[in-house]
Amino acid sequence: MKKFIIPGIAFLIFIAGLAALMVPFIPVGWLLIALASLLMAPYLPIVRQFIGWLTKIDNTGFVEKAGEKAANLYRWANDPKRAKKLEAILEENKQEKKTK
Repeated sequence: MKKFIIPGIAFLIFIAGLAALMVPFIPVGWLLIALASLLMAPYLPIVRQFIGWLTKIDNTGFVEKAGEKAANLYRWANDPKRAKKLEAILEENKQEKKTK
């Protein structure tokens, strides 16, 4: 049952991000959309590309730290397969970033 909680949470966060984009004085819309993307990366290929792009342009390491926390959330939900997949996505793009 816990395996269905994460996609549900990600969907709600994504909707909240879209709503925040519509209100000009709440600047957290893109942050919420990025968080929802981290949670949905193991499920959707297009989101994996988006997370890869975010990892490459992030100079602060915020995406990597958030990805580690999202992987821990997958482990909490007894879904280590998706946790490893998310970590692999982040690691792959981090290595590409270092070689450039």
